[in-house]
Amino acid sequence: MTRATAQPDQASSDASPAAPLRRLPLGSVTPRGWMQAQMLRDLEHGYAGRLDQLSPHVARDLYRERLAVATGHAGWWDAESRGNWLWGYTMLAHLGDSPSHRSRAAGLVADLRATQDDDGYIGIYSKDARFPAGAVENGELWAQSRALMVMLAHHELTGDAASLEAARRAADLTMRQYDDDRPHFGRASTQQDRTGLTHGLCYADALEMLFEITADDRYRRFAGWLLQDFDRWQVPFPNDDLAAANLSDPARSLRGHAVHTAEHLRAVAFGAARDTKRREAALRKLRFSATPSGAVNGDESLHGLPCPDAGYEYCTLTELLFSLGRLAQHGADATLGDWMERLAFNAAQGARTADGRSLAYLCSDTRRDAVASRPDSYSLLTGRHGRFKLSPTHDDVACCCNPNGTRLLPHYVASMWLVCSDAPGLVALGYGPSELTTQIDGNRVTIRQDTGYPFDDEIRFRVSVPVPVQMTLWLRRPAWVRSVKVIGVDVREQDGWIVVDRCWRDTTSFSVQFDVPVRAESYPAGEIAVLRGPLQFVQPIAHRVRPIEAGGRADWLDEELLPVDLGDIASATPMLDTSLGDLGLVVERDRTRDPDDPWSQPSLRLVRPGLTLLPLGCTALRRADFISR
Repeated sequence: MTRATAQPDQASSDASPAAPLRRLPLGSVTPRGWMQAQMLRDLEHGYAGRLDQLSPHVARDLYRERLAVATGHAGWWDAESRGNWLWGYTMLAHLGDSPSHRSRAAGLVADLRATQDDDGYIGIYSKDARFPAGAVENGELWAQSRALMVMLAHHELTGDAASLEAARRAADLTMRQYDDDRPHFGRASTQQDRTGLTHGLCYADALEMLFEITADDRYRRFAGWLLQDFDRWQVPFPNDDLAAANLSDPARSLRGHAVHTAEHLRAVAFGAARDTKRREAALRKLRFSATPSGAVNGDESLHGLPCPDAGYEYCTLTELLFSLGRLAQHGADATLGDWMERLAFNAAQGARTADGRSLAYLCSDTRRDAVASRPDSYSLLTGRHGRFKLSPTHDDVACCCNPNGTRLLPHYVASMWLVCSDAPGLVALGYGPSELTTQIDGNRVTIRQDTGYPFDDEIRFRVSVPVPVQMTLWLRRPAWVRSVKVIGVDVREQDGWIVVDRCWRDTTSFSVQFDVPVRAESYPAGEIAVLRGPLQFVQPIAHRVRPIEAGGRADWLDEELLPVDLGDIASATPMLDTSLGDLGLVVERDRTRDPDDPWSQPSLRLVRPGLTLLPLGCTALRRADFISR
């Protein structure tokens, strides 16, 4: 049966899916199509599959080596680099379905487990330096959390009980070290605390995952205590944006390290799960800093307005995407899925190369060049430039964004589906070629999305069950659609969701077709961005590549991007008539392009005489802002 679902069903008493929603274990959703192809390219040909061979900071194993003394905010950095890379690499190897990389990841995880002490400790310090040592900020909980996330991801992806047991023993030991009399944040703050100590709030990442796997409430309670400990620290202190005292002040702008602010969002969501006002206040402030591409502006620190050329960090993109997926579990908010898609399909793709060989530590919506000499807010402190160029490591600044880049697409895939907690049901938060395998009421359910989304406007679902299953599907209705047509099943619309409530038998196929307008959104100074569906469209600027030798890597050079013709930069900004339907632009499709490589071979563009716009993620240099008339 076909029904156009233009209006909500006012007769229904049901609301949106009841929170909290439950996360599905890693591996429940597997990518297909372009998403799997990109993961495999990143593993086989990109830096993701060999970052420990390219960067000495990732190769250095502080979990095995151990530091004899805490050396301040820089001492633990290599543990972050290695931990985040191994976490992302493990997810890529399994979700991308690469046997050779799965085997290698398993060996590296086993090596990590082998560093565990008899008392359960997994970390980077010798016995005399571990667990906060005086007034020195040593990144203890942050380094531990990265190791625990590696092992917990490996457990969910493989079922390996040894990884879970190692993570539990390590967490149990750590939790015994802290209480109200022995706080984590309970000392005078110094500028040395701007990184590792406040990163430690996201030890909650491991606690939340342990709670989900084991249902042991001790992990949830300790995450709540850790957040309370954070809130008790007297403001101001570095990276205090989401402290309770600051969130209660609506006039206080965000000003911390953007990565910390983005990651603390999920620590707040888990540690204060019932405090909806606090979550809403955090989201409201973050949205003020968001560009149309989905990024939160912050060329390291948060400041200024999200203008077209405002810098944003790749680490922030990854941490924000992960946090939005976590936040959706507590709020069942369909608009979080919209934000996730914008970020994953625009800012994240636009800051990396399609072949996965490098990325920009800092990027922007409008990018007229990508040169090492461009200053940023932290280069004024450190004297080191280089964040805006492209690199497979960024070792000269900090090898943090490249390891985190391996996590981004796996986090998106893992957040595409959630499980209802109050009744048999599944929630589709994000779309893309993929397959979900899970159980509802003990019965196996498989749901496949066949689509070229976000380049296609139609998603074809195939739901397969071996026995009849009564189940509700809540499919996100994107805020940008004009109307939705569903072919094959009866539906209703409610609160931003397309609802399919039925008894499913055998295999049921249906399609969801979005009517997608071209629309304009404003930047703070009045320029407009052009969007269609989740994709932002920009005017490409022809560029040339200038290689930069770095770290003796002859085959993996850093690169600068320069415009071929400076006239392209100096030319007048195109004007668009917002009174015209679709802004006077026409959609053109090229079905001959490789659907598994859409970011280097875009099949979709918007045109008018004298102007061609491509998806932001398909461009290197570009103009993202236009003038409205």
